[in-house]
Amino acid sequence: MKPLLRKRPAAAAPGLDPPDAADGELLAQRDRLVERFAVMQSELGGLFYEMAIREHIRMEVLMPKAAELQRLDSELGQLQRMIDTGVSSVGGNCPACGGVYAPGAAFCAQCGSTLTGS
Repeated sequence: MKPLLRKRPAAAAPGLDPPDAADGELLAQRDRLVERFAVMQSELGGLFYEMAIREHIRMEVLMPKAAELQRLDSELGQLQRMIDTGVSSVGGNCPACGGVYAPGAAFCAQCGSTLTGS
C-alpha cells in the first residue's frame, strides 16, 4: 500500500510557474521515491517483527536501515516542496548526500553542504 501524500495548496513563488505546472520528471521522481519509501518501510517493519517474535532485537541492524529510510523521507520531502512551490526542474543532486536541490541553490537543504556550480 502506497503512503498517501497530502497535496497542500501552495502559492507559487514570484516568477515561477504554478504548482500544477511542475515538471513531469519531478513528478516521476517523486513517484519512484514514494514507491521505494513504501518498500523500505515495509522491509524495516518486517525485519523488526521477525526479530521481535524471536526475542532477539538487534539495534545495530535496525538503526542503519532506519537512518536510510529517514534520509529517503527527507529527500522525498524536499522534492515535494519543490513541486509545491512550482519549481519546474531539479538543479541537481548534492555530491555529499545525494539529495535533490532546486536550481540556483547555494546549500543542500538536506545536509547543509555547499553546492558549487549550481
